[in-house]
Amino acid sequence: MRRLRVLDLETTANPKALDWLEPVKPAANLVDPVKIAKSIEERTAERNEKLALDWDCCRIVCIGWADVGGGDPWCEVCENEEEEASALTYFWKTYRERDTALVTFNGLKFDIPVLLTRSVDLNVPHPPLNLNRFKTPHIDVWQWLTRDGARQFPHGLSFYARKYGFTTLDKVSGKDVASLVAAGEWEKVREHCLSDVGLCHAIANKFKLLEV
Repeated sequence: MRRLRVLDLETTANPKALDWLEPVKPAANLVDPVKIAKSIEERTAERNEKLALDWDCCRIVCIGWADVGGGDPWCEVCENEEEEASALTYFWKTYRERDTALVTFNGLKFDIPVLLTRSVDLNVPHPPLNLNRFKTPHIDVWQWLTRDGARQFPHGLSFYARKYGFTTLDKVSGKDVASLVAAGEWEKVREHCLSDVGLCHAIANKFKLLEV
């Protein structure tokens, strides 16, 4: 029988990515050197704020999961790349132990590609995963709620949790993770990740997406 594993990742910008990216260009209509410098600074800051959501420019700072009907949730913060590689190694080891399908919120577009990309980056062996939303064995709650992405401006997990009556004591959002990591607030990052695992599980269960 296939095991269902509810998965969530927390990511921040990978500092190394700044060495790989092309320099930001200023607004084309500027000629004043001071305004050009300011434009470059602002555009660079805006770009860097989005790196945590870029597969190639982020790193995993927390991995959390819960196997449906099987034991306590597991969650590990990754303060550095060594811990990230260790967490990924353990994830794939336990993933391979059974026929496993992942349950995520927007995981086909983010969490699973990040898992694969960071495994490659850190030389962690991993199995091939099918990410075709029509053929994949993995369950994406976001895809179901948005009718396969048909909604133009989809909401996040916390919105759907509130809409369908699920509550959490967690007050952290994904946008807070970078500042929490910078401040060394790793336990709050861990709690947020586990909260998202629980909310994803609750929504998937409500709509009977786990009955496979």
